[in-house]
Order: sequence, then C-alpha cells, then structure tokens
Amino acid sequence: MKKLMIALTLVSALVPALAQKRKPEPPPPPPAPVASSPADDVKRDPRKIAALSLLGDGVQLLNLTPQRGDTVQPGEWVVSPAGSLDNAVLQAVDQAVRAQGREIKLYTTTTRSLFGDPSALFAGGKLSLPGQLGEAVRSSGAGQLLLITRSRQEAGLAAALPLRLYTTLEGPGFVLDQRPAGQIGVDGQGGLPVLAPYVSLRIALVDLDDLRLKREHSVAVAQRLVVTRAAAANPWGALSTEQRLQALQALIDAELPRAVLALLPQ
Repeated sequence: MKKLMIALTLVSALVPALAQKRKPEPPPPPPAPVASSPADDVKRDPRKIAALSLLGDGVQLLNLTPQRGDTVQPGEWVVSPAGSLDNAVLQAVDQAVRAQGREIKLYTTTTRSLFGDPSALFAGGKLSLPGQLGEAVRSSGAGQLLLITRSRQEAGLAAALPLRLYTTLEGPGFVLDQRPAGQIGVDGQGGLPVLAPYVSLRIALVDLDDLRLKREHSVAVAQRLVVTRAAAANPWGALSTEQRLQALQALIDAELPRAVLALLPQ
C-alpha cells in the first residue's frame, strides 16, 4: 500500500511538469479583409439610371401544323446583325427615361450565359454580374439599374395569339399557326394562317447601392401580321430579315416605355 501511494505521488507530480512543457497553440489568423472594388466608392445619383439589356439574338419560332394539331413544334431564328434586339430595347428605354429629364447609361453584353433564366443573375437576393460588366454598371454613377431580360409566361397572356397554344413564351418570337380551324385573318377571310410576332420580357429595377431588386414588371404582347393569299403557303418565308426585325421592334417600342415609366419613381 505504501509503494502504491508513492507511485501515485510521482505521477501527480509529473502532470504539472508535463503541462508546463506544452507550447500554447497559436491564435487563429485574423479573417482576410474583403477586397473592395472601386465601384463601391462611387457617388451615385438616385435620379441617374443605368439600363442593361440581356435578350441576345435568339428568337423563338412556334409552329402549329394540321399534321400535329395542337402540338407545338419549336424552333429558333437568330437575328442578324447581332445585337439588333438589345439595341432596340435600349433605344426604347433611352427615349422613355430621357423624356423624364433623367440621365441614362446603356449597357449590353455578348456573354451568352447571361441570356437565360433571369433568376440566375441573383445570388443571395443580390444582383451578381460578372467581371467588367458588373464593374462598369456600378461605376456609372447611376443610382438604379433597369435590367431587361427574357420572361417565361403563358401564351394566353398575349391576347393576339391563336387559341389552343399550349406552351410558354420566352423573350421575342413568332407564332405561325397553319391549323385549318376556321381562323379568320385580318382581311376578314377564313382559312388563312396566322403569323404573329410577340415579346415576353421582364423589366427589373435594381438599387445599385445594395444590388437588391426593388420592383419588377412583365410584358407579354403580340400582334397579328397581314398574311396575303399569295403568301399563305409560307408566310414566314415571305418576310425579309428586316421585316421580321421591324415587327419585333414595333412591339418593343409600343410596350416597353410604358413598363419602364411604371417602374421608375417620379
């Protein structure tokens, strides 16, 4: 028993000695400072607007034929020259904003990955634009950004489109309906195909101080074009590239300014 007590005494005497020999762990490194951007220090004017159009050059084609009935055959037409649709959007926005006596800066991009789902442009509730585009927009001195993108909406929202069009619209496009369902053309005669351009757009107002969405508005509008008897076999082919672009631009010019003015604070 005496030997056991001596052994315990020796062990307890060693514990403080071993504890003293341990080196204290170094404190964790301080967090790395968040890199600041020159755009963060820009003084922004709440009355100044930036506008960014992200439509790209792809145009939806929705075909309906007697053989397929109500089943839509999708396709795509690529606008030429490149950037024509974004230029049309920015021109309409520019005129609407300047009519209010405001200053505006216009932006677009050729980065195709930005032309898809507009919700992908927001991360954590904040607009996230890549690299130089994001820097340019935030360095513009504008207080707010008008962001124009494609919007997925039901075809029934555009009143001029044919009935039984069971698909969604996304961006600019055309419907060519050749079903023999007693369609009445704009000339009052039955049996003519329907050729209708449309635009389905989303206009978002973003605060450039915190990059958060303030308000948004969607546009879905269409118009039937005149189809002559001579062009009934191929109404799409009867239009030149310029005429197709003009048909889409007419819808943009008619609807976009109203949407922009509804979003901007007075």
